[in-house]
Amino acid sequence: MLKSKGVSLNAFFDQVRIRKDKSATIRLRIIYNRFPKYYSTKISMSEEEYLKMLTPPTPRDLKEKRLIIFGHLKKAYDIIAGLPEFSFEAFEKKYNGKIKDSIDVFSSFEAYSAALKQEGRISSAITYDCALKSIKGFSKKETLPFNKITSAFLKEYEQFMLASGKSITTIGIYCRNLRKLMNDAIRDGKLKQESYPFGKKENGNFTILKSRKVKKSLSSLQLGQILAYQPIDKSPEHYYYDLWIFSYLGNGMNLKDICLLKYKNIKGNSIKFYRSKTANSTAESKEIVVSIIERNKAIIERWGVQPYTPDDYVFPEYNIGITPEQQRVVVQALTKQVNKYMKRVVNALEINVDITSYWARHTFSTVLKRSGVNISYISESLGHSNVATTENYLDGFEDDAREAITRKLLEY
Repeated sequence: MLKSKGVSLNAFFDQVRIRKDKSATIRLRIIYNRFPKYYSTKISMSEEEYLKMLTPPTPRDLKEKRLIIFGHLKKAYDIIAGLPEFSFEAFEKKYNGKIKDSIDVFSSFEAYSAALKQEGRISSAITYDCALKSIKGFSKKETLPFNKITSAFLKEYEQFMLASGKSITTIGIYCRNLRKLMNDAIRDGKLKQESYPFGKKENGNFTILKSRKVKKSLSSLQLGQILAYQPIDKSPEHYYYDLWIFSYLGNGMNLKDICLLKYKNIKGNSIKFYRSKTANSTAESKEIVVSIIERNKAIIERWGVQPYTPDDYVFPEYNIGITPEQQRVVVQALTKQVNKYMKRVVNALEINVDITSYWARHTFSTVLKRSGVNISYISESLGHSNVATTENYLDGFEDDAREAITRKLLEY
């Protein structure tokens, strides 16, 4: 949106005007026709604090400042996006006064997506871009005030999506994104609470559809076969098979987090890391601790980058200085390869499952549950913010076990 107007926008630590206490103001920089102008956010901090704020997990004392800074970015983005033709004079007239444009659903989607991209959360930003395109296509309008999003509107949108062949999962993602922006609008005083359309169906509100859980966990027998499998030494199959095993032994660590692992995350006989997925979205990100045993240690020794420094990535997927956009491309390609080779493994073992990289996480949690491990420990190991999330996550994984128990009722 901004590129088409020839405008760039970002926030930065003003190193030119550093005070005696080593703090400086965070400013917005807008460049148009190669000419920059600067706008204060009125937020000051040291450069060290600024770097900490940008590096997940953000310390609690800096989260409020980060929200204010992104609020300024969002406000500036909304104004620029809403101007038929950009000029600094037109921008400043709106930026220094009250803006009404930010109550528009579409500009809020665009601004929040831009903020996510600034944070490096590319995959999340893409879901907001897709939701925006979908809702725009349904409404056939150029602008859409938040107060027009009613329960009836959402029900019609849901039916439109279903009739278009979209999955319940996709509809759920788009509606949850919209719900998040509506909650933000209420918090910011741009929408009245009584206009909020989400809630219980029996109260006349709109309830987001939930997809039926698809079991993605291996049985004990299937897992045993996979763990005993012998790939050709140092072959591509060996590498991608090992990454799947590393994920399983690593508390179901996803492939992005495996790529992000650095040698400094290895501390003694443990790997300590924060999930990239939740580093920016929870009030207090939880450190996940993975025990290093013979098998995952051997995987690191076999495939880990050598020689290395503490700041080097463990596995040879990311290079120092890689951008968030490049990270996403690498993870997509890696996921495709892991899925391809793991399907070959289960085919060779004659296991009839459509295995993917994500099965490692589900299998990890299910094995712990089958073993009688306390659910609070499982929750901590998965990095969930609360036990309720874990209970919902595990629900439906044990259908076979329940059936076996029920059949025992007929044994005598």
